[in-house]
Amino acid sequence: MPPKKVTGKYGFCINAPYYQMLVQLFIKRKKKLHQVNKCDNFLSGTTFLNNPSAKQICEEFTFLHDSLCKKCRDEKHEDEPLTEDDCNFLNYWLNDKLREYVRDNSNYVKQFYKKIKELDATVFSKHEELENRINFIDPDIFENMKYLYDLYDNSRTILNMMRGQDYPDEEITNEENVEGEQESEENKNEKQKSCSDYTEDCSKKYKKAMDKCLNDNDDFYKALKDFKISYNIAVEQETQDLRNCKSSQYFHLPNYDPVLEKQRNIMAGKILSAPLILSFVIPLLYKYTPFGPFFRAKAKIIKNRWINPDKDENELLLLSTDNEDNISENGEYNIGYFSGTNL
Repeated sequence: MPPKKVTGKYGFCINAPYYQMLVQLFIKRKKKLHQVNKCDNFLSGTTFLNNPSAKQICEEFTFLHDSLCKKCRDEKHEDEPLTEDDCNFLNYWLNDKLREYVRDNSNYVKQFYKKIKELDATVFSKHEELENRINFIDPDIFENMKYLYDLYDNSRTILNMMRGQDYPDEEITNEENVEGEQESEENKNEKQKSCSDYTEDCSKKYKKAMDKCLNDNDDFYKALKDFKISYNIAVEQETQDLRNCKSSQYFHLPNYDPVLEKQRNIMAGKILSAPLILSFVIPLLYKYTPFGPFFRAKAKIIKNRWINPDKDENELLLLSTDNEDNISENGEYNIGYFSGTNL
């Protein structure tokens, strides 16, 4: 069974490994990144002076945008729009970089993008679909996106390690042959991580993400369930295991579903509370509705029969005598009828 396709606002997260590769790529290409001179005048206005990273964010966003548009640079795809997932990723990435500066100004992200567009109108004007997607992301939804993005990225790293493939940052280093640049301490630490580190991180983030689904995050809950199916197919069923990933206690995602457990508890509560409710309702019906006198009369009759069985027996004998009298009065008719049939 093929993995389910995550759609909607969380759909881009399934491509997190590819997008993260592009992010790592501009980290490795710092010198080339600084050659993006379109962002030199980014701080010419006063709107973004309080953001010391504005110029760098402009350079990195432009790099990501151009990398995603490479497929539309040839003649056959010159006017091809960016995909919905690509636009949502760029919006997610920009929101992530500007989050500490947004605060109550929900237009900050849109204004920032428009400023980038002004510096290179020729390129960005071809992608109106991107401008429609660049908006402030609600903090709760952004946190959901981050969880899902990290889960897909981690799962791909685990799969690569099981197959004995290079780490993403190692691949980029080998392919790009960075000229004598010293790797950051952060990247060195990333390389030193074992497969169990990634599986543990994946397991813990999955549980934390699931806990957020208790607050009516139906679409996020569905996206997480789809991720678990994809993880099972792509990672847990992988036959190779060159880095001993399967030996980790966190290799399998936990069978953890607080939403389902909550639904079960609600149903159990309803079932258990039904007798208790009836114990309160029945006395009220008995006392305040027409059923009360009816039940009391029936109860009185039954009670009297148990207390006075001789009286009931006499009544039955009288009833039997009355029936015999009726039969004797009509005896001639009955005899004549049967006599006629016997002739």
